[in-house]
Amino acid sequence: MNRRQFLKTAGVGAGVALAATQVRDMRAETQKVRVGCIGTGGQGGFHLRTGLAGAQNIEVVAVCDVYNLHQEAGWKLAGGETRKVARYFDYREMLDKEELDAVVIATPLVTHFPITMDCLDAGKYVFCQKTLCYTIDDARKIVEKCHATGKFCQVGHQRRYNPKYNVALWRQREQGLMGRINHITMQWHRNNPWRRFVDASQTLSPEEQKYITDIERHLNWRLYKDTSGGLMTELTTHQVDVANWFMGTPPARVYGTGGLDYWRDGREIEDNVALVYEYDLKAGDQGFSAIAARHPYMNKRTMNQAYTVRAVFTSTTATGKRGASELYQGDKGSVDLTEEDGCFMFGEPAYNADVQAMAAYTAQSAGEAALDVTSGKSRQISTDAFKNGWPILVLNDKTADQLQFEAFGRDVMNNTPPKANQMVGLMTAIAGISAMESVRGGGKVVEIDPKSYAFDFETPDAYRYENWEGPAPAQQQTSASSAATTGV
Repeated sequence: MNRRQFLKTAGVGAGVALAATQVRDMRAETQKVRVGCIGTGGQGGFHLRTGLAGAQNIEVVAVCDVYNLHQEAGWKLAGGETRKVARYFDYREMLDKEELDAVVIATPLVTHFPITMDCLDAGKYVFCQKTLCYTIDDARKIVEKCHATGKFCQVGHQRRYNPKYNVALWRQREQGLMGRINHITMQWHRNNPWRRFVDASQTLSPEEQKYITDIERHLNWRLYKDTSGGLMTELTTHQVDVANWFMGTPPARVYGTGGLDYWRDGREIEDNVALVYEYDLKAGDQGFSAIAARHPYMNKRTMNQAYTVRAVFTSTTATGKRGASELYQGDKGSVDLTEEDGCFMFGEPAYNADVQAMAAYTAQSAGEAALDVTSGKSRQISTDAFKNGWPILVLNDKTADQLQFEAFGRDVMNNTPPKANQMVGLMTAIAGISAMESVRGGGKVVEIDPKSYAFDFETPDAYRYENWEGPAPAQQQTSASSAATTGV
């Protein structure tokens, strides 16, 4: 929608009222969203290389970082002198001087709130790296600010834009692929210190010293409790966000344990955690699935009452086995998902065996002896399941990072709420912060109050998904064996 079309559609009165803040954002299709990047270190540099660089509808016109080495690297990645990219130490100066439609924030967690609020107040759309905020109250204030300004804040939960994740959720919602999901296993395992190198001989410039008092803590902010929730806010939130998405509701409670047991190098945060999130589902919830009786002893009056799904998350920094992935297990099938290529669906032979046995029992109207349940096989090497699975294939040649920024650009142009919107960010922030409270509180059960994500105004949909074109599962089974060995 261009300026003329927008004014015609909105009407003269509304057009005049919104002209100062929105008309410029409704750019013609031939134009690009003008973006300023705040924070161009590890994550910000990653976005510039893999996401923003490939988003055809976005133009990075300015970068800002308080550390000169990061600023220089980000400036070059954005195009530097060739594209006349501006560079700043103070993001407020960038907001004042540059004509921006939106900003991308990839700074330490504790700085997300003030920077996001300032950018929204300046009339900019915001992309903020997860986790949204370090406190629940701050995250709620961002939702309120988005409502007040008419802008949105997209949060960096890129799995929401991964086509394979979308296909898996679409097949579950529309086709009942997994039946009733009754268990979730999530992990982020790595085998490295998660510590960035610091050159002790380096001298900060007078400009850098205005913002950085301790270079080690500045670069390794994830390792200290006053600036980071550690594994709970930097890793857990990625995967609990997907669990929220698939369940169609936030968790009701969380409890967990963790400790600093390996990397005793001066850090303060845990180097391993184990968490259990509980999702209470009832009829009407998006993730709720009714079931049919699989055994004559099942109580038909109670079997479709409210139930609880438990999601187990583990993270360690001293072993990398299984990496980062999520396994959604249902009574009819399961889905194993990862940001990499190896996403697989699996059927549940046990379910079909029980259904057949139940049908035979009903038809014969006989005693229990006629119910031959042969579905109890569980003693198998888990990797053998790949022989019976099939890969999730989609027509796509872009990374999830690129797709999330292309979607960001489209949503800015159209002023439409993104999939990973501020409500998504709020709910995952609450989940991560609640887990941190449990682990650091001795493993206590932390109940999550539904009022913490309730507002007296309409909020954007936190559970939207898309279907992507690709072969149907039946067409994929012929390639399952080769896919299992190649990881396609």
